[in-house]
Amino acid sequence: YVGPYTFITICDDDVAPYLENFDAGLSVCWIQESSDIFDWTLNSGGTTSANTGPSDDMTGGGNYMYIETSTPRVPGDSAILISPYIDISGLSVPELSFSSHMYGASIGTLNIDISNDNRLTWSNIFTKTGDQGNQWNDETVSLASYSGVVSFRITGWVSDDGAGVQYWGDIAIDNFQVGEPNICTVFGDTTFLSACDSITWNGNIYSTTGIYQDTLVAANSCDSIATLNLT
Repeated sequence: YVGPYTFITICDDDVAPYLENFDAGLSVCWIQESSDIFDWTLNSGGTTSANTGPSDDMTGGGNYMYIETSTPRVPGDSAILISPYIDISGLSVPELSFSSHMYGASIGTLNIDISNDNRLTWSNIFTKTGDQGNQWNDETVSLASYSGVVSFRITGWVSDDGAGVQYWGDIAIDNFQVGEPNICTVFGDTTFLSACDSITWNGNIYSTTGIYQDTLVAANSCDSIATLNLT
């Protein structure tokens, strides 16, 4: 046989619930759009410029995707990343959630569009512009108006600080997921005690009438307040 050879990876539709945290790298089924100016970058740790970008991924020790806005980037440049096709037909209340990091004096705009017609047309479902502080921020977008198979287009735009400096504009994303919304469960209990009784609750002993509360911390940040009512 005589080369060169061309191989094409066929990507099946992913089925929600879907999560991409980029810790295993950027899947071949994600597309770096060729019609934009530059590409999104897979990274861990901090970015190459001070006073912009995250210092780590959302959970610590993993990867994230970001746009590097140092030279040769100029204001108005854009980088576009397109998700795989994701089937949301099995979700009762579909929702997009992800983490964004938009820190720096030159931060531009982060847009997310959705398509449910095989990427023929796109509709904007999320946009945020400007410095949002030096932390990861949780973002959620309802997909209740959509069904079937969808794809997402993520666009990062380069801007400047008002004086022509663009390199304080690194925008990052992490933990891109499509699923059901987190639903908080409210816990409540009423326990009746006589004067001689005592009860051990959450490691503490209670023997007097009163109302006591404790916060139950959940891994998905959906905390609940439990109340113990002793009468």
